[in-house]
Amino acid sequence: MSSRAVAVGSVALALLLGACGGASGAGDRVTPVGTSTPVTGPAASAPADLVASASLVDCPVTDPAVPAREDGLPDLTLACLGDGPPVRLAGLRGTPLVLNLWASWCEPCRAELPVLADLAASAGPSLRVVGIDVQDDPGSALSLLTDTDVHYASVRDDAAGTKAPLRWTGLPMTVLVDAEGRVAYTHRGVITSDEQLRSLVQEHLGVPVPA
Repeated sequence: MSSRAVAVGSVALALLLGACGGASGAGDRVTPVGTSTPVTGPAASAPADLVASASLVDCPVTDPAVPAREDGLPDLTLACLGDGPPVRLAGLRGTPLVLNLWASWCEPCRAELPVLADLAASAGPSLRVVGIDVQDDPGSALSLLTDTDVHYASVRDDAAGTKAPLRWTGLPMTVLVDAEGRVAYTHRGVITSDEQLRSLVQEHLGVPVPA
């Protein structure tokens, strides 16, 4: 395991024990960090220079016509945080998916992001990793991704439209979706290590990810 992964695991575990609380590790509420706060007004535009610096993977093209599943993701279309088309969540099909809800103002999310990035880099085309940046300032979000060397695609949920259908009360949250669009597993709270995340992916999606 890389030294970065060890450090991330240690920080995330500390956050899990000290900030999230509860046996499940779920964040019942999110705590703003620094001066950045959740965005509740009209959506702000992502600065072009920050989009370029972040070098995010282009958002995936999604099927606009495939019927939404009752046991799948909500039929919401969200703007891409970086480059690429808007993403219809219910149309994310064909490749097993790890969908992570995060925000730059959520301290546990900040520690968890590199764990997701390591998974995306290790899995290759057998697994898709996509983030949902919730009620965030796009500049702060892109700066955080650049600083933490996180480059997988993320979309923007400026109005927290995922909250009711995905039943989240705090961040982070990670949803594992199979290739047919069925939600196979939901993890509420911080994922603390590469090993934990790979184990969840193997167990619930059947995708082995090399260390």
